[in-house]
Amino acid sequence: MTLEPEKKHALSLGEIASLKNDFSQLGGLIKTVGAPGNCSGGNVTIRSHYLPFRNGKPMTGELLDVIRGYICNFAMSRAEIEAVHQKAALGTPQQRMLAYNKLRDDAADLFIKAQKSTGRNGECGELLLYLLTEWVLEAPQIMAKMSLKTNSQMPVHGSDGIHVKYDADSDRLVFFWGEAKLYAAVGGAITSAVNSIASTLEYDKLKEDINLVRRYVSLSGLSTAAQERIVEFLDPLSLNYQKKIDASVCLIGFDFAGFKKLSSVPASDLESHFIGLLNTAIADATLQLEARLLTAGITHHTMEVFFLPVVSVDQLRADFQNKIGWKS
Repeated sequence: MTLEPEKKHALSLGEIASLKNDFSQLGGLIKTVGAPGNCSGGNVTIRSHYLPFRNGKPMTGELLDVIRGYICNFAMSRAEIEAVHQKAALGTPQQRMLAYNKLRDDAADLFIKAQKSTGRNGECGELLLYLLTEWVLEAPQIMAKMSLKTNSQMPVHGSDGIHVKYDADSDRLVFFWGEAKLYAAVGGAITSAVNSIASTLEYDKLKEDINLVRRYVSLSGLSTAAQERIVEFLDPLSLNYQKKIDASVCLIGFDFAGFKKLSSVPASDLESHFIGLLNTAIADATLQLEARLLTAGITHHTMEVFFLPVVSVDQLRADFQNKIGWKS
């Protein structure tokens, strides 16, 4: 039986869901506060998260230990990872172990080199944003942009990550352009995020990322048919171009003063008290975000925003840098 073009289209893009990894175990280390909120007329979805407490302190070390294990998924293309899987499958247990150790080391080296080439300092925000986007939004990374940042001839100054999700009911393809911002002051992180989004949404800047997807979609792990369908959504001359949704996904990490207000709180009430302080801070941050988006003229743009308070952004960066072998 020959399928109608629309059904072929839906079936091939349905492969995108198969790219998703299972990150549900992160729920033990990244807690979610309540249901998502929204602002800007419902165009912006707000989610707030926090790290659980152990002995009165957030489990930052435990989180960094876990997320560094995902650096291969984030930094390497699926084609590169699959090549190692295939090679390891033919080897002895010792050879498999060495192959995967080398893959992890290569990913860490790539991450460090990319960070240095872009003038960043062991930034773990991009990795956290990657994990939250795949886990919470169920939108797999379509291209490992990190591997391109080491090429001085490659224009990769747009979004921090590119994820995609297909909605079969509406036959629309959502591209999530990522922005990870870790600042001591939440207002500074919000301002930087909005400025970056405003820049990314400029046609010429967005076109750079779109061209990267076109050029490197072959590394996504999707079939040729699915790759061709994705490229159709990126072609202004295609009818599917109007079905493409450009959305921003942002991580706002910030120093939270609420941690200093917990010393006199009984251990049994610590987490609930902290959540109360955080809810107040996020409500204020949401108002700041809405105002800055309005000032920037960003009024009809779909956004997913993750707020994550930490004790110290600078310490988080330094600790993560040490975890991956880049001594600060």
